[in-house]
Amino acid sequence: MTDFADALNQLTPDALRRLIALRPDAFFPPPPSLASLATRLTQPASTARALRALNAADLATLQSLVDAGAELSPTDPPPFGDTTRLRDAALVYDGGAAGSGELVRVAPGAVAPLPQAWRVADRPPADLDAKLAALDARQRKVIESLAAGGGIGLSKAAAPDADPTTPAARLVADGLLVRMDAHSVRLPEPVLLAFRGRTPRVHPLTAPPEPEADQTTVDRDATAAGLEAVRQARQLLTRLLRTPAPLNKDGSVGVRTLAALTKELGFDPGLTITVGEAAGLIGRGPVDDSRTGADDTNALAATKDALSWLDAPISDQWAILLAGWLASPWRLDQGRLLSTESRQPDLRRTREVVARHGGDMEQLLFHAPLDTAGLRPEFVAQLAEEARTFGALAPTPSTPLRVLLARGDVAAATRELVPAEIDAVIAQTDLTILAPGPLPPAMASMLESFAQLESPGLASVWRVSDASVRRALDAGRTAEELKAWLEAHALGEVPQGLGFLLDDVARTHGAVRAGSALSYLRSEDPAALAAAAQHAPLRILAPTVAVSQLPLPQLIARLRDAGLQPAAEDADGATIDLAPEPALVRATPATLARDYQIDKGRVEQLVGALTAGAKVASTSDKEAPAEVLRAAARGRRHVRVTYFSGAGEQHQLAALPLSVREGRADLLDEATDKVVRLPIARVAGVELA
Repeated sequence: MTDFADALNQLTPDALRRLIALRPDAFFPPPPSLASLATRLTQPASTARALRALNAADLATLQSLVDAGAELSPTDPPPFGDTTRLRDAALVYDGGAAGSGELVRVAPGAVAPLPQAWRVADRPPADLDAKLAALDARQRKVIESLAAGGGIGLSKAAAPDADPTTPAARLVADGLLVRMDAHSVRLPEPVLLAFRGRTPRVHPLTAPPEPEADQTTVDRDATAAGLEAVRQARQLLTRLLRTPAPLNKDGSVGVRTLAALTKELGFDPGLTITVGEAAGLIGRGPVDDSRTGADDTNALAATKDALSWLDAPISDQWAILLAGWLASPWRLDQGRLLSTESRQPDLRRTREVVARHGGDMEQLLFHAPLDTAGLRPEFVAQLAEEARTFGALAPTPSTPLRVLLARGDVAAATRELVPAEIDAVIAQTDLTILAPGPLPPAMASMLESFAQLESPGLASVWRVSDASVRRALDAGRTAEELKAWLEAHALGEVPQGLGFLLDDVARTHGAVRAGSALSYLRSEDPAALAAAAQHAPLRILAPTVAVSQLPLPQLIARLRDAGLQPAAEDADGATIDLAPEPALVRATPATLARDYQIDKGRVEQLVGALTAGAKVASTSDKEAPAEVLRAAARGRRHVRVTYFSGAGEQHQLAALPLSVREGRADLLDEATDKVVRLPIARVAGVELA
């Protein structure tokens, strides 16, 4: 019998190249010999990666070989399916006496990562809902027991001549259980899902048609979404630079903090926060809050990288957010935002799989059956919606996403799609400003400071209002500065109504002037100064001048909280922006899931080294007892087990393995027809009967 090691001896250079392409992780670092390669290919981590790359048709073929006993002896290939990809990935190999290829064997450990009861080819029986509704209490208990025990169980009712009135026999007759042999039954996944109130999964065994989409239209829509995501991220970062957001003691974002940010920004920033954290633009840590006087406050704040991002071209900003979303380990539907329970590093691969197939469940069920096995359709829809928010899907994959999945230059891809930045806007008589295209970061920041976005997109519309102008004046802008900016950047004349609005708001803004003594207040209106004294500790020095022991930032904040509108000034009386220096924290960016790739030149070096080296010596070493027992349980093959009792006495047992888990094996004793449980540590050897 040709074993796995001998099969590697027979690989041609072309076969080795295909193996390297499908199992590149086994070649990091380069294996010194085929013997080392044989060991790596059977490691659970490598096998699991290879299985995740299989589509439903390949997986159905592999599972049919397992059910036919191909783990233990050479078996005819199934009449359906194709074993080519399985052979290329070294999950199966030629099992003929002379390597003829007519018979195949499953490689050691090739299916160990798969759930024992799960079959990709399972189909729900007809009238499934009606059959489940008609179950009696005893039948429900059987299904619940199987569900809790991994889906496979021992039952005398599985025998063809068993009493047909028993609960298990009736379940088999209704197609709700599958008879594996005369002693065991299996609970199919579609029945389990329906029993739990979920929609049964049906994996297509042929590739479903790809959705038709015009890539030009997809990229245009993706670009519009990406630029809107950039705008929201810029707003959030500007807010955090101005005032970091307080966090819970465990570092998560509290409900109140999130609600306050949502109200202030005009959108829910939860997703943007998680992506910004993954991209290294937002961090968490102690900051010095000069407004409240508190030191080392644990807060959500911008990072140094955020300052560079704000000054970067829009196309680069979009590319960074795209990569941040794909690398984000954060879930929005579990626990508080940025809490420990919401962090799942494996989510990075899930994002890639969902994005690669456009969030289409039928495509996912065929092309990525293992990755999709634990995903609810609702969660897939949520990830697809996130991808659309950042321009990854629209609704099929955008060009930047395809480049990112291939680990290419995503910034170059976004640069090709983002229109050239413009340096002019159109001020309109209805107090709106039209930006016909993307604005440079400095222009966009200025426009956002005194106008509110009304219509996002590649061409955006902004509305100027009393509140938006007052916000700009609070930040240190002046009406003259705003009008000068409009004169410099607006096409045509600035409407008179817009100029009147700026002057009217500025006329009532800054009636109270503040400086530092520690700090002082001055006003031409004694009544305004007296009103301020009711809300802050002031000492009136003259009808128009007062001083305070509060630092200037705290005094300004106290008066604004009371509804007054003081303006800060320098020693020459010029209005200044009193915003504190931004409190920055250390970035902790996430990374994309590791992508094993080997360049063509390195592939040829590996092929040459492995084919020129010594061949693997043919071996008759037996596999580990646990692996033989698992394979016999999957293939329903009887075995003869040699084991030692607790007293050290050697015994032999002819039995049918039922399951192997948690360091023990359950076997059906042929002599007594009873289940025997043996610790694996006491099993000395296993031979096929």
